[in-house]
Amino acid sequence: MEYGKKLTTGDQWGLEIPSTGYQYWMLQAMALQSGGNIMSGDGKKVFFTEPHVEEALQFYVDLGMTHQIMPKGILEWATVPSDFISGKTAMMYHTTGNLTRVKNEAQFDFGVAFLPANKRYGSPTGGGNIYVFKGIPPENKEAALEFIKFLTRPERVAQWSIDTGYVGTTKSSYETERLKKYVEEFPQAAVARDQLQYADSELSTYQNGLVTKTLNDNIQAALNGNITPKEALQKSQNEADRILAPYQ
Repeated sequence: MEYGKKLTTGDQWGLEIPSTGYQYWMLQAMALQSGGNIMSGDGKKVFFTEPHVEEALQFYVDLGMTHQIMPKGILEWATVPSDFISGKTAMMYHTTGNLTRVKNEAQFDFGVAFLPANKRYGSPTGGGNIYVFKGIPPENKEAALEFIKFLTRPERVAQWSIDTGYVGTTKSSYETERLKKYVEEFPQAAVARDQLQYADSELSTYQNGLVTKTLNDNIQAALNGNITPKEALQKSQNEADRILAPYQ
């Protein structure tokens, strides 16, 4: 907050946190920093109305509404990195998958840091998983396994991490000469990896799409000033409880 105020000028915001598509993810980071996750490990319950989540959403809203160190309202996910690269914002929260783009396009030195702690450091993980479905022909399973081997080969993972900025998906990738040399030359590439010691699971529940949508919609309503953070989270909790009732 202190740095954000100093960095907010007539033509530059101190901070931008996107609020389309992944606003639940941004909120989840702040909730983890404030006391804990927003759902149970078995995916059957959400904790949207817990004090640490309300504190997190209130902070998210206050950054624009009260402290005015970032734009009010909704910030598009895809435009925040462009705003950083062009100097419209001094700091941003975003996926590490944009790191290589920023490295290639920014005409200035920049730093990468852990997401700031409140009561503790915290960040949700992200990314996708690899699945092989049951009941498919054996030759399809064999082909899938070959593809999985290709995707997880240390040299392949190392190059993918360098090309994108994403955290290497295997520890062995960081033992390759290619990635070792890259991290030595560009230490910013190791920050998100090192932050994993403070990470927890991304929002994942039964009927996850429906639960995520209701939370996303209500976060946006709060950021727009249409409802209070408390109201937004209560509405999200009520709807999520209804969706998850069959799984209790």
